[in-house]
Amino acid sequence: MAEYPIVIVDDDVWMQRILSKVLEGFGFRTYIATNGFDGVALALEHQPVVVFLDIMMPELSGHLTLKMLKRLKQTRNIPVVMISALSDTENLGLAVKTGAVGFISKPFTRATIFDKLKHILGSEYLNEITQRSQMSEQELREVQAQQENQEVKSGDETQSASDAAAAMRPPDRAPNDPSTAAGEASKRYSRESKRQQQIDVIKELLLKKDEGES
Repeated sequence: MAEYPIVIVDDDVWMQRILSKVLEGFGFRTYIATNGFDGVALALEHQPVVVFLDIMMPELSGHLTLKMLKRLKQTRNIPVVMISALSDTENLGLAVKTGAVGFISKPFTRATIFDKLKHILGSEYLNEITQRSQMSEQELREVQAQQENQEVKSGDETQSASDAAAAMRPPDRAPNDPSTAAGEASKRYSRESKRQQQIDVIKELLLKKDEGES
């Protein structure tokens, strides 16, 4: 099934849960960061359709996080919506000037988030995501089956190749198999290691920027 990722960057756990629940209700897959460094790393990793970014955060503010997202080639085109209890025009103007596509004040409603997403992604795209999230498992399987059938170009040859590959493939391991658990742990460590490397690069870029401005 297609995944529609959104990254939420907010140090307030309560706001994380509220926004995540609203977005997942629309059919998105949410990834949460509690600080700007992790937020940029998650954006690099998952290439979200939108980033929701809090302004007031420790260590790396929302404005600095936004600057980093717009400086990096891989994330500069990702739409960023700033979220804050602050509603002064200075913060709004700075966010828009830096590259934010919108601004939402806390507290917000479900309808506010929906309207903002519709403005950014378009009604057709958002409706497609919402409709998919409301499908039953059976309906999703039927849609996926239709898509797979359209992609098959030579049925018999493809099936023969698949059967031959299956015959050579080792049997699936049980979920509680130690080797399976070790493999998952290795993958998780690899992801975390890669994310930490990305954070180190982000910090280095910030340091070079500060040295250049001093």
